[in-house]
Amino acid sequence: MLKRGAIGIDIGGTKTRAALFDDKFVVQSEDKIKTHAEKDLRFFKHNLKTMMSNLRLAAKEKNINVVATGAGCAGEIDRHTGTVINSSIPFLKGFELSAFLSKQLGVPSIIGNDVHLGLYGEHRLGAAVGLKHVLGVFFGTGLGGAMIINGELYYGASNQAGNIGHYLVAPIGPLTGSERDGILNDFVSCSALAGMAATLAAHQKAPYLFKTAGANVSEIRSSTLAAAIKNGDKEIKALVHSRARMAGVVLSNIVDLFNPEMVLLGGGLVEAMPVLYLKEVETGIRENSVSILQKTFKVAVAKLKQHAVTSGAARMAWDRLVGNSSAS
Repeated sequence: MLKRGAIGIDIGGTKTRAALFDDKFVVQSEDKIKTHAEKDLRFFKHNLKTMMSNLRLAAKEKNINVVATGAGCAGEIDRHTGTVINSSIPFLKGFELSAFLSKQLGVPSIIGNDVHLGLYGEHRLGAAVGLKHVLGVFFGTGLGGAMIINGELYYGASNQAGNIGHYLVAPIGPLTGSERDGILNDFVSCSALAGMAATLAAHQKAPYLFKTAGANVSEIRSSTLAAAIKNGDKEIKALVHSRARMAGVVLSNIVDLFNPEMVLLGGGLVEAMPVLYLKEVETGIRENSVSILQKTFKVAVAKLKQHAVTSGAARMAWDRLVGNSSAS
């Protein structure tokens, strides 16, 4: 018997992942490519077409009728027109992503900010199911945030709510090419950590990292940092611990203001080092938030892991375009 399903796509700064889901939102097939931010849109569209073809074939083999698709993309998104307004991936600026996906798959589609959709996925299918007030923070190439308020994803006046990465930490910060100096992204994102770790490797303070990645920033990712810590690079361990704790200190301000039931941690860094990030971020929050709130919130790691965004994109597409109550 032919079943219905949906496709979810996660377009990030380093990789793009897509997954085919059945009507219970269990992953049935997946594909992954490097995003290649240094390339052009034509190159990316070609690779995305190939991914969609692979998933269409998988759907046929598994007797699944794809009825909707959704995509989460890093950057500023116009949800109503399905267009990427701006992104850290240069060639995506102005790309009519929703129309492209609908043409490739022959089904309606939605797009949204990747972190918004990641939290939506966790709220509908993962660690935050049933909660009304959730702060989601995703530690990836950049640092992204999103909020669930009164059980609904909160977008804000210009659809940019939750942009925690631009929280000003210090008026003078590292020279990382950000729009303004001293924002949280410059200190705790994977891009920032990779730059600092490369410097440590270049100065022979991280022997394992230097052996595996050298001082090449582009070769240092979340898994690289985790491996360096596991293999005895003490300076890398101190760096990651201190920056995770720093993120928690900053988040304590948001917790005091927002008063959530949960602070949900996700993204590549958290997936690679869940115990480290849970401990350090939670300590930073609890040591600096007001005492009256201590028993009202918990800190948790995202349950859906690498499929938070794909799940959220597929689920939101289903909820808005299909609306079948049989999806649990």
